[in-house]
Amino acid sequence: MIKRLLPLLFICLIVLSACSNKPTAPKATKDGKPLIVVYGDYKCPYCKKLEDHVMPKLRKNYLDNHKADYQYINLAFLGKDSIIGSRASHAVEHYAPQQFLNFQQHLYAAQQDEKKAWLTESLLDKEIKKLNIDQATQDKIMKDYKTKNSKSWKAADKDKAIAKEHHIKTTPTAFVNGEKVEDPYKYDNYEKLLKKHK
Repeated sequence: MIKRLLPLLFICLIVLSACSNKPTAPKATKDGKPLIVVYGDYKCPYCKKLEDHVMPKLRKNYLDNHKADYQYINLAFLGKDSIIGSRASHAVEHYAPQQFLNFQQHLYAAQQDEKKAWLTESLLDKEIKKLNIDQATQDKIMKDYKTKNSKSWKAADKDKAIAKEHHIKTTPTAFVNGEKVEDPYKYDNYEKLLKKHK
């Protein structure tokens, strides 16, 4: 009897394992507002499409007026310079959180060929200096993202771990309160989920 059940149990485990590899995202916010999560990479041309066509509307209707929270999880997988961009954005988010979305927008606007190593310290420093922040904050950001084992380095590594934990393999992948946005290039798909999770 047990010999007959073992193959069935094994098949059940395989099926359950396969089901758990479905892409997911963090769901919770501290204040109960809907959470928009975008998995991306600043070098990804498809992520730039999302930034150019969806983010302006999300910012206007939900983010700038604090009706929803936003989390960008950087996979940093499109070249060795991707992780440098991820660290810089985490440093901005830590020291000047009100400027994070502007910095993200600047990096996508500066995007070049994904096969080129263009996310350099020189470019990142230039974009940090464009932000509406004082010199002392700029200096903290630039020091942090260039310093091994700093807060921004740990946060960039954590992003990669979160993406792995949630089985994310492509960018952009977007969620609203843990529910996947089926076509992340269409604003209406976010709007529908945001209204559902009000």
